[in-house]
Amino acid sequence: MSHGPFDALPASPFARLRALLDGCEPGGAPVSLAIGEPQHAPPAFVLQALQNDMADYGRYPPIGGTPAWRAAVEGWLSRRFHLDLNTGLLDQPSQILPLNGTREGLFMAAQIAPLKAQGQMAMPNPFYQVYASAALAAGASPLYLDAPAETGFLPDLESLTPEILSRLRALYLCSPANPQGAIANKAYLRRAYELAKKHDILLLVDECYSEIYDTEFETSPPPSMLEIMAEAQDDDAPVMVFHSLSKRSNLPGLRSGFVAGGKSAMARFHKLRMVAGPQSPLPVQNAAALAWGDDAHVHENRTAYRAKLDVAEQVFGSSYGFYRPQGGFFLWLKVGDGERATQTLWREAGLRVLPGAYLTQPSPTGENIGTPYLRLALVASLEETRTALPKVKACLDAHPQQEVAQ
Repeated sequence: MSHGPFDALPASPFARLRALLDGCEPGGAPVSLAIGEPQHAPPAFVLQALQNDMADYGRYPPIGGTPAWRAAVEGWLSRRFHLDLNTGLLDQPSQILPLNGTREGLFMAAQIAPLKAQGQMAMPNPFYQVYASAALAAGASPLYLDAPAETGFLPDLESLTPEILSRLRALYLCSPANPQGAIANKAYLRRAYELAKKHDILLLVDECYSEIYDTEFETSPPPSMLEIMAEAQDDDAPVMVFHSLSKRSNLPGLRSGFVAGGKSAMARFHKLRMVAGPQSPLPVQNAAALAWGDDAHVHENRTAYRAKLDVAEQVFGSSYGFYRPQGGFFLWLKVGDGERATQTLWREAGLRVLPGAYLTQPSPTGENIGTPYLRLALVASLEETRTALPKVKACLDAHPQQEVAQ
């Protein structure tokens, strides 16, 4: 018996991981490399601000953000992406809105996508599970676009046929990609924008990892779809871009982010949020304004992640398809059978990782591009990383996995 659209929702990867390892004793003191929860210290000034403003939990906050919050976000957008917000870009109050973390915004945005017969919403494969739940809630079928190494770990936009494009209501993109770390360059973003404009597709771009990037991008950080809007002088682009403090500022528990985008799309989104969206609490907005206004702690954060990538490079070399991710903090290792390797690492060494197949969906032919992979989150301290990664490699070397026949 069907109970609604969510019957088709893929199970949470972490629920599947618990089911896989439940009943298995760890072979050492447990160390988790499975969850992308930053363990670096949050900025002390943000925590202090939260303490100072506790009384503001007794007031309803403005759904469009406080003046201080809006000024801080606008300032960051101007600095980070060199946007001139004095030229009419994002000039309506509804074009920049606070979110309680980006997950709820990514989910809610799908509900205002254009309606089409036999509508679909496309997303990268591997994918963030909220994309699929959002599509199903909006009455659309998820379309999983494989993002293998052969296409630079990003979906091949040219594979979208005219027939598919005519049915697409929304297209989710993630740059830097989770988990592969690939950064979409401006040419790629520009092509996505062109397709969205031509085929009436709402473009939902998850840029939550855009402040974590490797050394080679220091002088040319990951670009934003907002830059493409600015270049096209198109303030009414069918675009919504999402940012968060969870990864940028080590504040996953703050649940604070924002969305910015084209005039019409954001007006519809604002209308929906006015009746269905929870406001971001005043103490959170006040603390978030301070975080968006400071770049020094973000630079320290990037430096810390790069040091851990150095360790990973020293440990793995060219083994297991290792490469330094362009952005983000995940390793995407090709081990043959990710699920069996996950069990082995837990049983032999107490190391908890995530099978790649738990982040992907099979293609119509039954092949699952995530099956050979493991995702490792480099979120612990440098010292813990130096201890854990050699154990991962030693265990994988001692228990090689055959690639699964699909």
